[in-house]
Amino acid sequence: MRRFVLWGILSAALSLAAGCSVIAKVAFGIDEIKEYREDKVQSFLAESQRRVPCNQIIATTEQQDSLIRLDCDTSMMQHRAQPVQILYFDGDSLVFYHINCYTQSGLLSYDWNNKGSFGHFPPSPTVVPDWHGRMTLEAYRRSLPGLHSESRYTVLILWSNMLRKVSAQAVKAVAANVSGREDCTVWLVNTDHWWVDYMHRQ
Repeated sequence: MRRFVLWGILSAALSLAAGCSVIAKVAFGIDEIKEYREDKVQSFLAESQRRVPCNQIIATTEQQDSLIRLDCDTSMMQHRAQPVQILYFDGDSLVFYHINCYTQSGLLSYDWNNKGSFGHFPPSPTVVPDWHGRMTLEAYRRSLPGLHSESRYTVLILWSNMLRKVSAQAVKAVAANVSGREDCTVWLVNTDHWWVDYMHRQ
């Protein structure tokens, strides 16, 4: 059963854009990563920090598993397994949730603001994120013990080198949205360990 669910998650994770249709690897930089590369993770952090002040957590496979399985709803598990996710919390409450699967794809890029969501702060919802109310900041803190924030707003960007280009575009969208704000803390959460382990299990 676990293997079946994870196959479905991977299929969904590699399906992007409107309607989640399958896209070309070369165009969007999909890299079936086979090992964790600390140098690549740190270079992405450095690139991101040039755009927006941010902290980083490198999630273990077990931590990412716990995030995916916040509840047993298979559709939500597929959402939470996406390689690139953006979450905004106001206090403990999730107020915005966006994933790579629902961005608008162009020839060689993604438009995370395709519905004008990032035109104001916090962005307007594009996905109904959680029917069960379990995607709270506290739930993410339990899975990611290093996560902390004293700000009113906390932004999480889950990313992977499997979709480095799309991840960078997500950071760019968030950076523009939070520019000039002092009530917001941004965290990058790298999930490469989960994807490497998944590939090795096949």
